[in-house]
Amino acid sequence: MNLRVLYLFAGQRRKLYEEYKKGNASDIQLVGLNRMADYGIDATFLENRLTEFLRKISFNLTQLPVLFRLWSCDVIFSGSGLLTLFIVKRILRFKKPKWVIYNTYLTNLLKRNQKGLKAWVIKKAIFSADAIVSPSLTQQEFLKNLGFPAEKNHYVPYGIDSGFYDKDTRVSEISERYIFSSGRDVGRDYKTLVEAVRDLPIKLVIAALPRNLKDVGELPPNISVLYLKRAETAPFTKKAEFMVITTIPEDKMAGSDCSGQYSLLEAMSCGKAVITTARDTLKGYFADGEDGLIVSPHDVEELREAIMRLWNNSEKAKIMGETARNKVGSQFTMEIFSRKLAEIFHKVAIK
Repeated sequence: MNLRVLYLFAGQRRKLYEEYKKGNASDIQLVGLNRMADYGIDATFLENRLTEFLRKISFNLTQLPVLFRLWSCDVIFSGSGLLTLFIVKRILRFKKPKWVIYNTYLTNLLKRNQKGLKAWVIKKAIFSADAIVSPSLTQQEFLKNLGFPAEKNHYVPYGIDSGFYDKDTRVSEISERYIFSSGRDVGRDYKTLVEAVRDLPIKLVIAALPRNLKDVGELPPNISVLYLKRAETAPFTKKAEFMVITTIPEDKMAGSDCSGQYSLLEAMSCGKAVITTARDTLKGYFADGEDGLIVSPHDVEELREAIMRLWNNSEKAKIMGETARNKVGSQFTMEIFSRKLAEIFHKVAIK
């Protein structure tokens, strides 16, 4: 009998999964679910009318329906749902199913909540997990310093389906040269990017949500905004001169711990150099001067200088992009990620 793993995604995935099966989207946001069968695992995810109804009331209630699915799985893999984890492991004291957290947000969450009842519940829930999988060394180190047991504390670099971008035939309709920036999480900093490009003879295309641009002000004519889903950004990434990913300082503790990671891997997989804001979570993924350039947070002048440096040297940008593509192919594929994740599931299940 195959190991049964139930995924609890932080956001909606059903439509994305359908697009993936049609070949119209990469599997970057499926976190290995679609590949688990290769490792003797039956992986499903929880998303139905009840979960979506609860999502409208409160994000924290979305995963509560898993309480009715506990006996149908061996392992729960959650990108959210600490309240449900607290109920299952601390209140009900259930030993099974085993619970594995996918850590995209725990560092910021713990830093924001250091005192009071909420902080106590969060920490108790986290320490109740049977394993935590972090996509960055910085996150793993933070949990280690917090006292989380080493045998439960795993670092697994995230991966991307690089083959999807090679096969994707969709093409951006923008005919002129442009640079591209995409991302919809609250950790993005488009204000600094807009100011850096405002007076430059460069076209910038941004793919974001209206909330990301609320403090930007009026956009100059050389900047356009597209409201795209994650599955729709690849054609624009592939045709861009290079990618720019600007994020707020990490000490602001907003958004995910690894803000910009999906866009970074997508750009690297497409063979694009990247200009990105400095973050501790880039360690191991991205090398300044090799895969692109790293700039300081909120530094308009430094960002403008970096943009002009690559814009005026297309050959250098191309070489950086190829270096990034090769790195993804050897270290950050979804095959590598899924295999390592499956090993953790099997290990946790037999404890």
